[in-house]
Amino acid sequence: MKLIIIFITTFLFAFPMKKGDFATIDIYDNSQIEWANKFKMVDVGGLYDDRIIKRLKKLHNIKLGYDWLVAIYFYTEGENTTFVRDLYKNRNKFTLNPEGPFLHCKRNNYSWCKEFYFNFGDEKVIEKKVNYLIKNLKEKQFSGIFFDWASGSYILEKEYKPIYQQFKKLNPNKNYFEMISKIYKSLKEKNILFVTNQAFRQHKYLLPYIQYDMTESYITGVEYKKNRIMIENKGIVEKVPITNYYPIDNKSLKATLFYIDLLTKYKRKYKKYGFKNFIYLNYLAPEYKKVSELMPLYKEIIPKNGIFFSYAMAKLTDNIVYAEVSSNRKLERNDLYFYDLGKVKGKTYQEIEKGIYIRYYENGFVLVSDVFQKDKIIKLNLKREFYDVYNNKWIKNNIIKLHYHTDIMTNKKVPLGRLFMYKGIK
Repeated sequence: MKLIIIFITTFLFAFPMKKGDFATIDIYDNSQIEWANKFKMVDVGGLYDDRIIKRLKKLHNIKLGYDWLVAIYFYTEGENTTFVRDLYKNRNKFTLNPEGPFLHCKRNNYSWCKEFYFNFGDEKVIEKKVNYLIKNLKEKQFSGIFFDWASGSYILEKEYKPIYQQFKKLNPNKNYFEMISKIYKSLKEKNILFVTNQAFRQHKYLLPYIQYDMTESYITGVEYKKNRIMIENKGIVEKVPITNYYPIDNKSLKATLFYIDLLTKYKRKYKKYGFKNFIYLNYLAPEYKKVSELMPLYKEIIPKNGIFFSYAMAKLTDNIVYAEVSSNRKLERNDLYFYDLGKVKGKTYQEIEKGIYIRYYENGFVLVSDVFQKDKIIKLNLKREFYDVYNNKWIKNNIIKLHYHTDIMTNKKVPLGRLFMYKGIK
């Protein structure tokens, strides 16, 4: 256990620290490498990208390579691997859209590709897919795989109906999600580490074979507000990214907590099979500071309130969490990921007042509050001193003052999250 030394007036104090649990990075940004090495596990992308090999050597942690589970690109311009060429040659049998539709490439205006969806009803396709994954892991020295579209639930969406119909035509007596589970089962038996994206959507088929499953934008997301402004180093912007603190229903934290509670039930249910935890990946917009009335001119700054809110919400149920600022990755860095809260206490979080939630750990606690128009005063009955990491100050007499941040672009107050660490290490 590492310690961080905090100097507060005449006091010298140490808090327990650790490596962060998980982060996403842009591996081609040199400034991200040092930050990434502070985490145990990082999603670096590009399982099939040969350019990535030299850069992976700079990382000293668990490195996850990205794979699109259900489909693969066939390059209409450029060279394809032997695996892809074989898939294309046998596309009438091995794929679910041998002559299209190529919905993903068309939607994204990718003129250089056609995407083919695997026919997982064919055991040979599953075997070939697994072998291809392992081959790339070893050649590029990845530690594991991150699977996107990991539940396969896309196939139930209206626009993918022709894909599903083709699966049933080729495999009238097979279940698509059971066939996907065979991929995860095979990798698990081979001791291959992998993380899935929203496999919980087909939990009864998939979670028994999975250790870590990710959610995206369940706590915060990014939306765009029409507002003609000028941003430093970006020029005039017509649509400004802002953080949505209510990505589920745009109303309150109740909808978010409903899904957090549901996933907590899944975590407990599948623990006996080896499931470990959910990873909450959230997205944030920068916060903005007005630096001139001309135009007007704004500067992007670290979205501190959003980072702490994202963290505290996930920690209400002891999940792994990371918040990404996609438009400016340097703005997502905050040391709160490295505080060691220790083991969680109690069966679940408490609602200590309407809209205010708390969860205790060995070394501290997190607090989340829905938005209130006036500052709130919270009185806790703790017999220990504790430190407010957000405001960098000790809390006296167990009295916490909650001041709600106002989004400068909407002029509305937003929810908050806080991390508190106890004085004294047991």
